[in-house]
Amino acid sequence: MQKPDISVIVATYNVQAYIERAVRSALDQQGVIVEIIVIDDNSTDDTVGVASRINDPRIKILRRVTNGGPSAARNEGLAIASAPWIAILDGDDSLAEGRLQRCLRHAHAMQADIVVDNLQVCREADGATFPMFSAAKLGRKPLLDLSHFIGGNLLMFSTSSLGYVKPIFSREFLLRHHLKYDLELRIGEDYMLLLEALACGARCAVEPTAGYRYTMRASSISHRLALADILHMKASDQRFLSRHKLDHAAQRAQRLRTFTLEEVFHFTRLVDALKQKQMMDAVKIVLRRPTSALHLWNPIWVRLKKLMPRGSRR
Repeated sequence: MQKPDISVIVATYNVQAYIERAVRSALDQQGVIVEIIVIDDNSTDDTVGVASRINDPRIKILRRVTNGGPSAARNEGLAIASAPWIAILDGDDSLAEGRLQRCLRHAHAMQADIVVDNLQVCREADGATFPMFSAAKLGRKPLLDLSHFIGGNLLMFSTSSLGYVKPIFSREFLLRHHLKYDLELRIGEDYMLLLEALACGARCAVEPTAGYRYTMRASSISHRLALADILHMKASDQRFLSRHKLDHAAQRAQRLRTFTLEEVFHFTRLVDALKQKQMMDAVKIVLRRPTSALHLWNPIWVRLKKLMPRGSRR
C-alpha cells in the first residue's frame, strides 16, 4: 500500500449500528491516500465484528482489553499512526465527500499545523440537519487563536461550542510538542488537545465548509454532564494554566470560561438535589450561588427551540 497522506483514527465503543458508515466515509475520500485505525474501547456489542467485515487493506483494527475512555483509545491510535496528518473520527459520525482533501489543501495553502472546519449536525430525534456554526461566523477569522478558541467554549451560555470541532493535525507538530489526549477527561478531551496545541504556538487555519457529520444521539455521553465530569474539566483547565502563560485576551476569555464552569458545577448540584428531593440541600446551593437557579429555564428553552423552524432561530 502507498504511504498514506492522512491517518484517520476512529475510537469506538458500542457503535455497531454506525461504525460501517463511519469507516466507509473515510475509505471513500477522494484525492488523498488514507489509513484508517479503528481503536475499539472494549465494546460489548458487535462493533469490532462489523468493522472487521469491511474488507480493505487500509483498515487496521485494535481492540483494547479494558475500557479506558476516548482519550486512551485515541492515544493508542496516535502512537501507531504513520501519515503526516491525523484526522479524528468518532465511530458514530462520518465524513462528508472530499472533506480530507479540502482540509489538507487548506493546510498547505495557509502553512498551517492544524485545520478546523464546520460540522453538519445530524439530529436523530427528528431527522433535522444543520451546520453547527454559520459559515460567515466561522470564516470571520482565517486563523483560530487561543483567545477566540477559549471564548468559543463557554458552557451553558452558547448552543454551540468550538470544542466540538474535529481538527486535522500535523503529526509532526503533535510529536514535537509531546501532545496527547488528557486521560483524565472523558468529556472535553477534544477541546483540551486543541487548546494545548494553540498554546504551543500552532497555526490553526479555519475552513468554514461543513465537512464533518456529527450525529446527535440522545444516548451520547457528550449530552450528559455529571459532577465528576465537571470536576475533571476544572482540574484539566487548572493543569493547563499551570503550564502556559496566557496573553491578556486569552486570560480574559479564560476567566469567563472558569466562571461558566463554576455555574455549570453549582447548577448540576442543584438539579441533582432537586431530583433526589433533597430540598434543604437545594436551598443551600441557591443561597451560596444564587445564579444557579437562573439556569433552570435552560431545558425548557432548548425544547422550545427544537419546535421552531430553522429559519426562525437566531
